[in-house]
Amino acid sequence: MFSIESTLLGVALALDAAVVSFALGVLSLENLKRNRLIRGALICLAFGIFQGFMNWLGSLGGYFLTFSEYGHLFQLIVSMIFIILSLKFLQASFNQEKMSFEWGILPIIMLAIATSLDALAAGVSMGPLPFAHINSIEIGLITFFICAGAYGLSFIFKTLPTQWLLRLASGIFFFLGGRIIFESF
Repeated sequence: MFSIESTLLGVALALDAAVVSFALGVLSLENLKRNRLIRGALICLAFGIFQGFMNWLGSLGGYFLTFSEYGHLFQLIVSMIFIILSLKFLQASFNQEKMSFEWGILPIIMLAIATSLDALAAGVSMGPLPFAHINSIEIGLITFFICAGAYGLSFIFKTLPTQWLLRLASGIFFFLGGRIIFESF
């Protein structure tokens, strides 16, 4: 059931999650290698599961829901989450004391949900397909592997100063939030 269309959709939907995975990987470079790998697996798994689940949920809702005039508010909320994260990391980059970022499971799940809202919207268009759940599994797997690659790439930047890595992560989150606002209005 793997088609070129659902594969390309999975790649397109996974890019936001991959950028966030990269940013979170950059932020966790101070942790021990074992902790980074466990955290990376958790991030990639959460993003893959939520991309697939939200796409499947959207395909179910495709039969029953239509877009309302208030649908743009969800994108605005997601962009505000990214911009707030951006400002938090930018402020932390100017802090001179030693710091470490410990992300619990709840913030990772919130980020996974925030990056999966576009999969929910894309899933609505898959509502009429007879085996939409298989396409959703494919999208979740694609997201997992692309996020794993992006998280792995973040280890290359371990020789850069922490302040610059925080500013890079801040810029990534600001770009994601700004892009959502720009596309919504």
